[in-house]
Amino acid sequence: MENRIINASLSSQSLTFKPGGSPAAFVVTVINDGEQFAAFQLEILAAGASRSSGSQWYRLTPEVAAAKPPGGVTEFKVEIFDAPIPAFVGTINLTVRIFSPQLREERKLLVRLIIQPGKISTLLSVELPVRRFQVYPRNSVEIPARVRNLSPIEVETVVRFEGLNSSWIIGSTERRLLLEPGGQEEISFLCQPPAMTQAPSDDYPFVVKASSRNSPAISVEGILEILPVGYVGFTVTPQKQTLPNHKKWLPDRKSKTALFELFFKNTSNLYQQVDVELQGRDRRRCTYQVVPENVDLTIGETTKALLNVTTKRPWVGLAKTLRLEARTLLADQRLGSTDPSTQTLDLKVLPIVPLWLFLALLALLAALILFLLIPEPIGHTDIVNSVRFSGDAFSVVSGSDDCTIRIWSVDGNRLNPKGTAASPVNRACNDKVPNPEGLLAVIGQPVRTLRFMPKDDDRIAAGLEDGEIQFWNVRTHDRENSLRDPNDQTSDRVFALVFTENSLNLFSGHGSGKLRLWKRSGPGTNFESNPQVTDLGKDLKYPIRALALSEDETILVTAGNFKRVILMNPNNLEDNQRQLSTPELNGGDGDYIWSLDFAPGSHILATSDSDGFISLWDLDKCQTPQTQTSVNNSLTQQQCELRDRWRAANTSVRSIAFTVDGNKLVSAGDDGKIVIWPLTAEQKLDRTQAPNGQVAYQGSSQINTIDVTKDVQGTIVVSGDDAFRVKLYR
Repeated sequence: MENRIINASLSSQSLTFKPGGSPAAFVVTVINDGEQFAAFQLEILAAGASRSSGSQWYRLTPEVAAAKPPGGVTEFKVEIFDAPIPAFVGTINLTVRIFSPQLREERKLLVRLIIQPGKISTLLSVELPVRRFQVYPRNSVEIPARVRNLSPIEVETVVRFEGLNSSWIIGSTERRLLLEPGGQEEISFLCQPPAMTQAPSDDYPFVVKASSRNSPAISVEGILEILPVGYVGFTVTPQKQTLPNHKKWLPDRKSKTALFELFFKNTSNLYQQVDVELQGRDRRRCTYQVVPENVDLTIGETTKALLNVTTKRPWVGLAKTLRLEARTLLADQRLGSTDPSTQTLDLKVLPIVPLWLFLALLALLAALILFLLIPEPIGHTDIVNSVRFSGDAFSVVSGSDDCTIRIWSVDGNRLNPKGTAASPVNRACNDKVPNPEGLLAVIGQPVRTLRFMPKDDDRIAAGLEDGEIQFWNVRTHDRENSLRDPNDQTSDRVFALVFTENSLNLFSGHGSGKLRLWKRSGPGTNFESNPQVTDLGKDLKYPIRALALSEDETILVTAGNFKRVILMNPNNLEDNQRQLSTPELNGGDGDYIWSLDFAPGSHILATSDSDGFISLWDLDKCQTPQTQTSVNNSLTQQQCELRDRWRAANTSVRSIAFTVDGNKLVSAGDDGKIVIWPLTAEQKLDRTQAPNGQVAYQGSSQINTIDVTKDVQGTIVVSGDDAFRVKLYR
């Protein structure tokens, strides 16, 4: 007996089928007698029928079976719903071909199909080589159709083109053909849509129908797509306005709205809707309303809309011209934007009080100032390097190159000096006697960084220029302790400090590239003066400019020169040191990562650099490349997912911080701006809301440091800059 690896059987070897009646069905059972998993397929061949007709006369369930193990059984159901040979009556032998892509064997079984007289089967087939056609208005496109005679007799056929306006068809929409048995012929219809105002861009369905005297009609559907063409013109009248638009000698405080007329000429074949947004450098000083809110543009017509711009006029001062841009956005952007996409608007805003009256008042104020004493400003007398909020958000401390630490109370929207230093007050580094109000300490060294102890809001750690770390009680103004590495014979500047949440461990980053870990035994005790030292700069000059510790205290990050970012285990600093290595972090001696911060409750790390970029890294998605190219062979290269990256400024971004809820990132730097960047739930820049950020403050001096927290009134930001100022923003 022959051994077969495909074993098959039929539920019936003889079937009777009547066209137009119920389908004839039988079951093919296939057994996998091979030694591997295999999937099986079936093909039904009819004697005397053309194989080009495919499987249009039978249906197979399933079409392809799932792979079965050795001994597995697969059942196929075959339903015959049409005659394999059109108009044939009699007996046809069907061959069931069984094969498998995995097995080098096939089986063939025979079934007798008895076809009885029934309803007339279709003798024709019609098809479109392409179902979708594209054409511009007033251009022509040829639509081919292929008609085939499926019967063994000669058939006289009528082919009709229906569904489109007959005026779009060049020539006749009807063709007559005489098809030989089994023959086919290809014909075409030439279509030319009219001008674009009469042929809007859309999908237009059509039908090609073939019929004969002895066969029911058969049809095939297609789509004619009229492509968009043209443009939408955009103008504004007038482009310059004045508030108020009439001259008065006396104050006029009611005029505060200017009206601009917007005109849109739709010379395209698209029904459009346009939105108008007001942008420009002075957008934040205005509110606006477009009437109607969504402007509908009819094809071939000019539509008018009104732009009402409202701004707050100052009581006194000089006239100011607001530079605005009306930017349009088309609902259907297949033709791009309007032409032009923006229009520049100038709004000259006059003060409520006329100029002559303003000058008179100014002269009066100047006279009064002569009788007033201008008090000496309270604040730092040199560059501010560090600012920090207390944990309760009631206080702010600031450190400066003037060798002082100051403390401020948060009073609403402003900072006020908190307390007064006891007399006498020592001179600061610049040989000036600092104002005693709000003065916490005169140290004798420039203050580089400050940190509140997490579990004790009345104590801070101050990192100094000479490498010393001092601890101060902000309530009593007393210095309680100081730390210095006994093995450090240099002035190893302290650039960054970070505490663990229990305040028992303190990490300090130094200008030499050394990372020091200071420990204490418990609350109320002092830190021990013998730190654990990790030298990250031994192979390459690497001042540590920033430190960040993840909220779960599993990742410690250092950053600094050469845009070098190193990931460490805070519980074992010498183990598994990894350098974040991507093209975005390649830099030279003058390139820096200035600031780091972790998003709350995550391992999303934000970095800012000397090229003005902010980057967001997912430290949970890191891998080690096969080729290690680090300049320090002791460090493992690590490539982590770059969640997002954008240019925040054209100069250095010195300081960044997440808001408490993690929904925004705040940045500041050399351009004097404090910018708020909204983030999505995936911790990416929300470019739909504010692709260029929201400027909270714009100054002329370099901002060196910021800190962010939250109180009952909302999020607050404090900054320190090169102009010796400490400022609060809500």
